[in-house]
Amino acid sequence: MILPHKDQRFVEGVLANARLFAEVLPGDLTALARHSWVLEARRGEAISRRSERLPGFFIVGYGLVKLALRSAEQRERVWRIVSAGQCFGAPASLLGRASRYEASAVADAKLIVVPSAAVFALMEREARFGRSMVQMLAEHAFDLLAEFEAESLMRSSQRLASYLESLAEPGAVGGRATVQLPVSKTLVAARLGMKKETLSRLLRKLAAEGLIEVSRREIAILDPDALARLNGVPIRA
Repeated sequence: MILPHKDQRFVEGVLANARLFAEVLPGDLTALARHSWVLEARRGEAISRRSERLPGFFIVGYGLVKLALRSAEQRERVWRIVSAGQCFGAPASLLGRASRYEASAVADAKLIVVPSAAVFALMEREARFGRSMVQMLAEHAFDLLAEFEAESLMRSSQRLASYLESLAEPGAVGGRATVQLPVSKTLVAARLGMKKETLSRLLRKLAAEGLIEVSRREIAILDPDALARLNGVPIRA
């Protein structure tokens, strides 16, 4: 069972390191932290459920959180893996609507909950924060369009190539990079809308063609130009 608690220092640290709050003044950040609280979840534990109203949006302090859709037949579709510094639940919480997905911890996680009322109050006081919030929501909408395009128009190999590119650090020398899959191959496959066997086959195919080199969850991108030619719209981790 997840029990909320207060930890002012931890909350302030997470807020200060989140891109969304980069332009918020220290005093406003401290005030926001006083209204927020901490949740700790063990691996596999549910954080929020579909059709549940959220008290605010969540920012991951550390750990990994899986956002997933589930059909009436209990088939799961992983929508996103959220890591430290990233947030989720903002659209539903700001609209006062029920969540459209369930969130659960992939690894032990510590999150903070930022209540909607405190966010609205800060937006009214600080135009710069309002712009940051609009930008974040716009990015979410853009990502959803990219997801729809990938599901509708891209082959499995294109989705994988795009995903591997999204894991690489921008500005890598010659475009080459070694990336680490953030979660198990089973979860990556679910994230990309394919079976684990399909993912493994595609990784072997890309390796045989000299585009990548695979060592467990570590993947070296050997030919970024060739990988990019398979591409599409980058799929976020």
